[in-house]
Amino acid sequence: MKAILLVALIFLIPLSSIISFDRINAQTEPSPPSIPNPEPEPIPIPKREPEPIREPFPGLTEEERLEKLTKENEELKSKNSKLESQVTNLEIQKNFLQTQVVDLIKKLENLNEVVREQIKVIMNLVTMLKETIFDGIIPSLVKV
Repeated sequence: MKAILLVALIFLIPLSSIISFDRINAQTEPSPPSIPNPEPEPIPIPKREPEPIREPFPGLTEEERLEKLTKENEELKSKNSKLESQVTNLEIQKNFLQTQVVDLIKKLENLNEVVREQIKVIMNLVTMLKETIFDGIIPSLVKV
């Protein structure tokens, strides 16, 4: 009887631990996300009422309004023509300055070429001087 009890304990203890591990694993599994509650629809933004168009010259007769409007129109046309002439003058100046820049760039490139040639000539002169000093003067001093 003790042997049966001992055998039963040996089998039941590992089974109970396996069952408890299954319970722990089942509890640690993530639950599915909850379904969000529906949000109420947003309140639409009301359209603003357009401001009423005000009269250009209140208290004047139709002829006086027309006269003022034509005068303002003439002033605006003259300002417009002045601005257009300024724009054309600025475009002319821009083109002139662009051509000057192009000419200056060409001159700069030419000067760079001249400087390179001068450096080559100077380097040739330095090598000639070196050869003269080390091959001509120093060997003659050593022979003496």
